Order: sequence, then structure tokens, then C-alpha cells
Amino acid sequence: MIERKIMPRFDYQAPTDLKEAIALLSGGATALAGGTDLMVKMKRGLARPHQVVSLQRIEGLKEIVVSANGVARIGALTTMAEIARHPLLSRNSLLALTEGANSVGGALIRNRATVGGNIVNARPCADTVAPLLALGANLIIDGPGGRRTRPIEGFITGPGKTSLLAGEILVAVEIPPPEGSGSCYIKITRRAVMEITIAGCAVSAALERDGRTIRQVRMALTSVASTPLVVEGLEKRFAGRVADDAALQEAAAMARQSAHPIDDHRAPAEYRSEVIEVIARRALRLALERAGGGKRK
Repeated sequence: MIERKIMPRFDYQAPTDLKEAIALLSGGATALAGGTDLMVKMKRGLARPHQVVSLQRIEGLKEIVVSANGVARIGALTTMAEIARHPLLSRNSLLALTEGANSVGGALIRNRATVGGNIVNARPCADTVAPLLALGANLIIDGPGGRRTRPIEGFITGPGKTSLLAGEILVAVEIPPPEGSGSCYIKITRRAVMEITIAGCAVSAALERDGRTIRQVRMALTSVASTPLVVEGLEKRFAGRVADDAALQEAAAMARQSAHPIDDHRAPAEYRSEVIEVIARRALRLALERAGGGKRK
């Protein structure tokens, strides 16, 4: 017999003005973006908000714009499906983000889930957070104290926890100019679709004009620690190094050392440690190929 869960009673608001939404959230309301996580939690009794504030009617939160200087600005309510298919995000430099977005759940989920929700929900397995960390993204946040910009690195402080203050709303993500880089996101799951990530790795890399020397590289991991994380020290160690097999293996080993996985019902910690080294090497190789103008794979 199927157990039917009844949604708890709550007040629903759908403001069209950002200031109104901030005022409501400052009073203790809960923000609703795509709803793919919040609705599930409410049905399971894990969340019981007295008031839910939908952000869907607020203008400007769904835009994707790439400025003349190359900065990509993505509204927080942009869905995974919109990111995955947007032509301005299909360049080799931003493929990590489109690959991450395209790997979230199934098609129905991607049509509802938003990039802002994926970030603010702060799950250790968030598939767009690792790419945004690798790409050095910044978050645009608005709230009672005004608008502020901060790096995404350090924003997630623990499972389900962020540095958002009371009443604040994530309104957009900005990715700095890629300057001829390439990026990649690879994740491992038990099934091809509709499965939470066991381990994931995103890489953004750029080469010097000789096509062999690494100019810049950043690597971020997901599902192997309590929060998505950047592999520390990678940029400094590999800037100016030739992108050969030895460098790739060394970087992959650093990824493994940075990981702090746990055992759960999806995979043991030992497996996660081994597989993160494998996919880190693959992701770095592909990001470097894309940086050199290689074809999308």
C-alpha cells in the first residue's frame, strides 16, 4: 500500500518585486525557486515553513547575458535545461557548467530545478557548484543590507548551510572572462540518469600560446566531502608546467588527497577515493584539450 503524504499548511506569496520578496523573507518566510527540493522536504515532513515566497514572478532572475568583456551573468532562477541548451554557454570554456546542469536528474527535473536553488540548497553532491567553483564564479546577493558580490568559494559552509544572511536572496551568478580556457565536468553515478552523484570533478584550464604549457588551472570536487571543494594548491603547482601525463597524474593524486569521502548506501569511501582520482585525470585532460581548441567530446 502506497503511503500518501499530506503537505503541511502554509501561506503562499508570489511577489513581483525583489524588495517585497526580501521583506517577506526577512520575516522568516522560506524562498521557493524551482521547488524540486523544497516540495519533497515538505511532503516528507523535513521542512514545515509557515510561509513560502515564490521568486518566479520577479523580473531579471532568469536572464543569461554575456557582456562585451566576456563576463557571463546567469540569473538565479535559470533552469538547468535552459543552461544546458543556451548557445552563449556552449563554448569550450563554459562546458563544465552546461555538463553539470545537463546531469541533474532527468528532463522533468531539469525543466524545474534552478541554478540558484542548486547552490543555496548546499548539498554536497550539487552538480553545478563544482563547475562554478572551477570557473571562479561570483555570486550576486541582494538583501536588507543592500546588494553584495562574493566568490562562490566558501559560500557553502556545510551540508544545507550557506553564508546567506536573513532576508537575502541569491539573484545571479557571474563567471569572469575565460580568456581562451577549456572546462569539463565528469561525474560517476550508479545509473546513467536520475541518480545522485557518487563523485564528480570539474576543471577549468588554460594553455600558453605554445599549446603545451599550462597557464591556469582550477579543479573542484563534489560528493567527496561535506561540501563541494576546490583542490588547494593546484594552480600554483601547475602554472608553467608542461601538460604531460606526469602532470595529469600528479594533479589527479592531489584531487584524491583533497577528498574526504564517507561511506553511505551509494558507495563506500574507499571507492570514492579511487574513482575521484580517475575522473580528475580524465577531466583535466579533456579541459586541456578544449583549451587547445579541441572538439567537444
